Amino acid sequence: MRLLSFIFLVSGFCLTSYALADNVPNSPTGRIVLTVSGTAIDAGQVGFDMAMLDALPQHKITTHTPWTQGPHTYRGFSAVDLLSYLGSDGNLLQVTALNQYMTEIPISDFIEKGAIFATRQDERLINVRSLGPIMVIYPFDQQEELKSEKIYGRSIWQVTHIKSILLVD
Repeated sequence: MRLLSFIFLVSGFCLTSYALADNVPNSPTGRIVLTVSGTAIDAGQVGFDMAMLDALPQHKITTHTPWTQGPHTYRGFSAVDLLSYLGSDGNLLQVTALNQYMTEIPISDFIEKGAIFATRQDERLINVRSLGPIMVIYPFDQQEELKSEKIYGRSIWQVTHIKSILLVD
C-alpha cells in the first residue's frame, strides 16, 4: 500500500510540474521572500518573490489559531505544488524562520492534513510584524487532532527558507 501511495504521489508531482511550468515566472523580479534548496533542485538554491509564489496554485483555510483572535482565512500554496514546480522528490521539509528557528515537516502534512504555506491573512499580505511574509497554517478547526504541541511546533511563521530532503524507508 505504501508503494502504491508513493507511485501515485510521484505521478502527481510529474503531471503537476508540467502544468505549473507555464504559470510560474522563471526568475524573481521583486524582493526574494523565500529560498528553497535540497533534493533534485538543480540550481542548488532557488529564490522566489511574492509574484512567483502567487503564481502557484492557491489554497484557502479558514480557522482559529493559538496566536490570533477569532477565525481568519489564510491563502497560500502547498508544498506539494512548490516541490513539483522545482522537480524535487523530497518527502521531508526543513523549514527555517527569520529568527533561525527550524522545524521539520513531512510532506504528508500538506497532502493528508491540508497544511499550506500562507502568504495572506484575510486577503492581505502577511507582514513580518504579523508573523509573515510566509507561515505554515493547518486547518485546526476541521481536524481536532491537529490541536497538539507537535503540530503547533510545525506551524512556523516568518518562513525564509525551505530545504527539501528525501528520506528512504
